[in-house]
Amino acid sequence: MTPSPDASQTEQATSFSPNGTLAIETRGLSKHFGKRKAVDGLTISIPVGVIAGFVGPNGAGKTTTIRLLLGLLRPGAGSATILGQPLTRPRSYLPRVGALIEVPAFYPSLSGRTNLEVLAHLGGHSHSRVSQVLEQVELSDRASDPVRTYSQGMKQRLGVAIALLPDPDLLILDEPANGLDPLGIIQMRDLLRHLREQGKTIFLSSHLLGELEQVTDWLVMLNQGKALFSGPARDLLDQQGVGASLEERFLAMLKGNHE
Repeated sequence: MTPSPDASQTEQATSFSPNGTLAIETRGLSKHFGKRKAVDGLTISIPVGVIAGFVGPNGAGKTTTIRLLLGLLRPGAGSATILGQPLTRPRSYLPRVGALIEVPAFYPSLSGRTNLEVLAHLGGHSHSRVSQVLEQVELSDRASDPVRTYSQGMKQRLGVAIALLPDPDLLILDEPANGLDPLGIIQMRDLLRHLREQGKTIFLSSHLLGELEQVTDWLVMLNQGKALFSGPARDLLDQQGVGASLEERFLAMLKGNHE
């Protein structure tokens, strides 16, 4: 019997993973708001230990998908597992997940360290994690300064530090490079690679396609709530030919999807 596309995708993802397991798997996941289909039968597989880029035009359903995975929204149909646990049991997987959704919020008059200490206390995390995550995101030397004095890049890295407080296995980041200057983007790229080297899986939503091309191992391309592509980044490059940028490849897939 010929395996279904869904089964083939899962098999490809597990073979890509160092230990043959999946960080995220969705099957027919859907969420409608009235007549609008924000997520429409989404089926994707994300291996453990990769930086997975999640890309699509505005309104494609990226943020809604992330909110579904974090248990902030209930799906209308379909299923998913996160770190091997079902979406219907968020308490079984959320302690192992860190997330940064859209713009992180801070107390601007408090220091970076104090912001983290407050959140560590509220989240029940060890205060020893505060110094550890400040070091991970390279903010130790500015930890005592008020957040209002931080650059946009520093604020984004502090947001990642918040997501790292539980020492998660899976890190879900929504546009972490948004608003950063070129130096800030490079620093964020280096940070993500360092976290991957530590064994973390990173699910990274971004509209900066050139940046995703630099840092991702795996790609999910979304349009109108459906996956146009889900697989190793190198497979997409091979499909579209030598020399084309990721943006050109994505636009070609969008065009083909509408024809």
